[in-house]
Amino acid sequence: MPALLLAGLGGALQAQQKPGTTDASSCVDSKVLPKLPSCRIDICERRDSDQRTVTVREDDKGDPVTAALDGQSRSIMYECAEGTTPGSIVQQAATALRAAGIPVLYQFVGLEGAVTARKDDLWILVDAASNYYTLTELAAAPPEFEMISDAAGFADAIERYGHVPVYAFKFQPGRAELTSEASAILREVAIMLEAHPDWRIRVEGHTDNTGTKLANLTLSARRAAAVVTALTGAGVKRMRLDSSGLGDTRPVAANTTEEGRAKNRRIELVKVSAQQ
Repeated sequence: MPALLLAGLGGALQAQQKPGTTDASSCVDSKVLPKLPSCRIDICERRDSDQRTVTVREDDKGDPVTAALDGQSRSIMYECAEGTTPGSIVQQAATALRAAGIPVLYQFVGLEGAVTARKDDLWILVDAASNYYTLTELAAAPPEFEMISDAAGFADAIERYGHVPVYAFKFQPGRAELTSEASAILREVAIMLEAHPDWRIRVEGHTDNTGTKLANLTLSARRAAAVVTALTGAGVKRMRLDSSGLGDTRPVAANTTEEGRAKNRRIELVKVSAQQ
């Protein structure tokens, strides 16, 4: 369950205060997600260097997948009218973000609520509790996954982000057979897993949006299975590996350019859990 990100916003909230009607004079409202109806700005903060771990999606089993972010941030805490719930805050925020053309990656509602959205390098995080919510805008450059090519780099990315795309797994167009270029990267992944014997990994296949949905799902599943077979042949125990084909359902770039499509055609290694 996501925890409300209130740390560092200038002290504890005085819950006994009655809701005000005017914004804090030192704060400026967000242009990305302006304050929701019947809410006011309570406090705000800027950080030149901020580090956060945020939920970006759920995996096939419903478990959260997180990413570590670094960058400049601006946080605003809002106080809303009595009776406002985390559920209504999450729904309104997610609807407004989508209407603004900002993809919502994750949303959650329980006793508290959370929304994660992203457009290019800008991350928008909403955390709600009771009739309060905090909006954080964080400008974080994406990690350069394409540059990772060795066991240490893959391990570092998985420890930091929970997953790592591996672009060096090459396949013939429209086929699931690995090319000879993949042998070096297979050795590095096997070395990484040997160094972390408690890790269990799900191999995910992803495609661009060329072709039909069904064909892409089938191809991505076959490619993920091919990588699992190759890793098993390289000495990795089969019980430590799962595979999943997700087709074009989770793009990381726009499919409107060849560069974007190339980023979407990928194998991802996702840390599932400690091996039992």
